[in-house]
Amino acid sequence: MDKLKKNRKWFRRNYRFPRWMRNGVVLVFLVAVLSGFALTVRNKDVEALSVQIPCTWCNWFDTEIAKLALEFIQNSIGNPLIDDTIEKHMNQEHNFIVKDFFEDYWLRALAELTNFLSTFGMYQVEMVGTFFDAKNQLETRRLFFELQAEAHKDYHPSDDFCWFGTSSRSLASSDSRAHLNMLAMSEHSLGRQLGYRGAAAAQGIQADKNSRWQKFVNTYCDPKDNSWEVAGTGLDLACDRDGLGVSVATGALDLGRVNRDVDYTRLIDEPRTLDVDFSTGGAAVSENGEDILAMASNLYGHNVPSRALSKKKITTPAAKKLYMDLRSVIAKRNVAESSFNAIVSMKSAGTNGDASAPTQPDVGAYMAAIIKDLMPTGTPDDEIYAILGENPSYYAQLEVLSKKIYQNPDFIANLYDTPANVKRKSVAMKAIGLMLDRALFESELRQEMILSVMLSSELGRNVSTLNRDFKKGKRHK
Repeated sequence: MDKLKKNRKWFRRNYRFPRWMRNGVVLVFLVAVLSGFALTVRNKDVEALSVQIPCTWCNWFDTEIAKLALEFIQNSIGNPLIDDTIEKHMNQEHNFIVKDFFEDYWLRALAELTNFLSTFGMYQVEMVGTFFDAKNQLETRRLFFELQAEAHKDYHPSDDFCWFGTSSRSLASSDSRAHLNMLAMSEHSLGRQLGYRGAAAAQGIQADKNSRWQKFVNTYCDPKDNSWEVAGTGLDLACDRDGLGVSVATGALDLGRVNRDVDYTRLIDEPRTLDVDFSTGGAAVSENGEDILAMASNLYGHNVPSRALSKKKITTPAAKKLYMDLRSVIAKRNVAESSFNAIVSMKSAGTNGDASAPTQPDVGAYMAAIIKDLMPTGTPDDEIYAILGENPSYYAQLEVLSKKIYQNPDFIANLYDTPANVKRKSVAMKAIGLMLDRALFESELRQEMILSVMLSSELGRNVSTLNRDFKKGKRHK
């Protein structure tokens, strides 16, 4: 466009003619063109009804004149006219595009379109945002539901796990009571061996034997022992309680306690719980307690040390040596008897909601329910309590928790449970296993102590022999 304007200005400045001259030139040009057209018609064969006009006055320079005239007209009039026309049309087109079409239509339409797209775009963004909000809300709610279901599943213990928690509530207190019973039995044995004041063996061997014999006659004697055949044979005379020599008052008052002072299996080994509680101090001892103390007297220290030293001067070197030897024997007996005391104390009656342990109510009832599931249908409760005991001992409780529970097929079937409950059961089983390991460890310690005392006793004989020979000057290889 700028180039056309420059060409037009240059042409007007260099070839500017008057209007009349330009009009004349145009007229001459038209006459020449028409004349040349008429004069330049050639002869040719025509079809029917055609007329051929020969060119009589045509010269060779006519075409050159027409060519020059056309070039002159083109350069002087045609190009400026064409440029003006093109520029006019371009300006009109420009004005139409910019003013009419763009400003009136495109600009307004684009503004409306922009407004529409902005509004619709914001509406779409709002919808997309709503979808995102809904998605986040649904995912959050689903997560809450999953966590709620998981918590409900994990924090809903099974009945099997409650067996451990309910049945182990009195383990600690029962264990403490067992230790107290073991200490009490050890103290009783030392009092009998050392001759505590008020003890039956305080006066010596004969007093101890007389007291035990009277207990044997009234409580444990069976007249049918010692090859009994007819009245007056066997132990009829020995079991005569009133000493009159008649058979009316013969033998133990309670037939259920016959020979229980020597029957370890029936008295201690077979029952899970013993009606024994020496931790109460001066309270009355039960029948089980009397039987156990009688058996301990028969097993350990059957012959108590002599009290003859009380009649001599204990300050003499020989008396001192003798008494120290006696104390060594008493100590060794106490080591041997400690295993017996430990077994009895583990089987002594535990705490089961009594006055000393009100926080463990009805533990025996829960354990009896576990045992009842293993018994035939219709087994009366009395039989179950006869096996387990009304106040289950520490030993009985460990047996139920570490053995009887696993013998129930329901326990194995209920292991098909939630992972959290299975882990809880596994932890409870490990805890019970640790308690068993502790009991076994204490038993091994007592066994090692007994072996060490036996080894020391065997070596003591050789040491005495060597000392005697050294005094005599003998040599040993």
